[in-house]
Amino acid sequence: MKMYPVESAVVTACHSGLGGTGDIAILSASNRMELMPFAQISTRIGGAGMVVLAALLLKVVH
Repeated sequence: MKMYPVESAVVTACHSGLGGTGDIAILSASNRMELMPFAQISTRIGGAGMVVLAALLLKVVH
């Protein structure tokens, strides 16, 4: 994607934010609102990944 390391770290931090509100808070604090599309994708993929991981762990435990 040819992003700078700091920008990719900010987008990765959005993965663990509070959804859209967390994305806005993180991006506005870092003055990088132009990265909003990448943050939204990161949030969606991260949330789906966590649901799949939780389901797999529950299947293994029980």
